Amino acid sequence: MSRFLLILICAVAVACCRCGVPKPQDAYSSAPDLLGDVTDRRQQIRSFRMIGRIDSYGEDQRVAGKIYVFGELPDRLRVELVSPFGSPLSVLTVDQKRFALHDHRQGRYLKGPADPCNIARLIRIPLPAPDVARVLIGHTPLLDGPVTIEWDRKGVYRLTIEESPAVQYLDIGPDRSTLPLYRSRLVGAAGEVFDMTYDRWKFVGSIAVPREIRVKMPGEQIHLLVRYDANGVELNVDLPGDAWSQTPPAGIVPTEVTCDGSGGL
Repeated sequence: MSRFLLILICAVAVACCRCGVPKPQDAYSSAPDLLGDVTDRRQQIRSFRMIGRIDSYGEDQRVAGKIYVFGELPDRLRVELVSPFGSPLSVLTVDQKRFALHDHRQGRYLKGPADPCNIARLIRIPLPAPDVARVLIGHTPLLDGPVTIEWDRKGVYRLTIEESPAVQYLDIGPDRSTLPLYRSRLVGAAGEVFDMTYDRWKFVGSIAVPREIRVKMPGEQIHLLVRYDANGVELNVDLPGDAWSQTPPAGIVPTEVTCDGSGGL
């Protein structure tokens, strides 16, 4: 191969890298339309049952192990953390406005309002129950403000939502059959509030969900990784009505805990 031809090939390769991924022919031009379609796809999910693993660490403790996650949108959750031998370690339930946590390892039973700090005692995401449920199925909490759209040469739509002083950035894939949300990043006046990434999107029936979710919340010093098993995701399933509540076992006195510091851990 001549030196001239080699230089030409390299120049073309560099130019293509700079051009990046071209915008789809049927690309969205309206930011509200794209955001609305993404939201509509996630709203097709009314309930879920998932099996996977969690690895989370924060300022005070680490949570790792196998989890069973049940949810009925918008605000009912059940999360069971089990040992490698299948015995329960912790069970968290959220039924609309109330939460309970049975910590088998420490022999404690906590109860109280379903506030973000209480939900985060196991799932490690200090957000309201509806937002936690959204995150677990591949969606995100959203600001309520004007939204703009641009095509990023990495091959994703970049939506920017502004609600002063906060700004949120969403990276969404172009496949109209799934419209996968790859990243949601929220920045406030004091810096980054959260950075959520969603990977390994796969269909369950006609609905796509991510198999891997990462959440970083620098202000809370929280890093969370959830990986669902290959066949561990079921959507729109019928779940028993008593899944969202639990009763303290005999011999354990329940402790009322709140987010104002009363009750304690």
